[in-house]
Amino acid sequence: MKIFNLKTNNSLNLLLSGLALVALVASMTSTALAQSFPNKPVKIIVTFPPGGTPDIYGRIVAQELSTLWKQTVIVENKTGASGTIGTDFVAKATPDGYTLLFAADASITIAPNLLNAPYNPVKDLTPIINVAAGPFVMLANPSFPANNVKELIALAKQQPGKITYASSGAGGQQHLSMETVKSMADVNIIHIPYKGFGQGVNDVMAGHVPLIFGGITASIQLTKGGRLKALGVTSATRSKALPQVPAIAETLPGFRIEAWYGLMGPQGMSKELVKKIHDDVAMIMKKQEFVDRIREDAMDPIGNSSEDFANQISSDLVMWSKMIKSAQIKLD
Repeated sequence: MKIFNLKTNNSLNLLLSGLALVALVASMTSTALAQSFPNKPVKIIVTFPPGGTPDIYGRIVAQELSTLWKQTVIVENKTGASGTIGTDFVAKATPDGYTLLFAADASITIAPNLLNAPYNPVKDLTPIINVAAGPFVMLANPSFPANNVKELIALAKQQPGKITYASSGAGGQQHLSMETVKSMADVNIIHIPYKGFGQGVNDVMAGHVPLIFGGITASIQLTKGGRLKALGVTSATRSKALPQVPAIAETLPGFRIEAWYGLMGPQGMSKELVKKIHDDVAMIMKKQEFVDRIREDAMDPIGNSSEDFANQISSDLVMWSKMIKSAQIKLD
């Protein structure tokens, strides 16, 4: 025969009811806060200097959100240390949506594999929406004998250690792109780092260094008029913007490197707030003028879900870790 302690059971029921009420109130509060967001200026941190792709797209998104929200949206450039300074600033911010990050994959999935980053990109940040992505292009001085990646590899095998390439600096995607080519093709091409893409590409055009990788937007302009020639694109297939240029993957199967730019926030943002910001940016991205602006730069608009963006970040972290270890890349 079971004897029930009615007093204990009643206390337990009251406790459970109380907890359920607290959870309901918290949920209603989060929903209400999300619906009223924003009621003061919002700050979007860009981790690279003014004028670059992250800054340009970050400002376009900020301007559109300011119009939609009828609230000031400020863009602030916090640069340095491969984007880790600005990213860490957002990671440590209050997760109320008023400090956001217009992130570039260089500081989210590459830097943590090369540097002692002060944040964990998975644990300390909240993915909201990936806005745009695009490949890089291997560029060469017009006098360079190779006209595609297959010819480059053959030339590098004939002249080991004699060919050089420029980059915007050690650890960047331009550097990692060529190092991945070198690793996959088993060739020796010497790296010459510069303080920025502008300095490097000027020396390539002057003929001091034969090769460099550039973002597709800049590369299209540089190949016009024959100032430079394109040997290959880093996307899995040929770019619609440069259909005559082979994908590097046509010579090195499995090769794929693309830059992406997306909106993130600190960890701890409520699901309702993330959904509110995601849906508002997704609505902006459906505007034809927004899509046209992205495609003018030969980039692709993405607009994926927050969950898909999070999965992409996790898989990219693994991909870059494998690439960096395989190519034995270390920063001095």
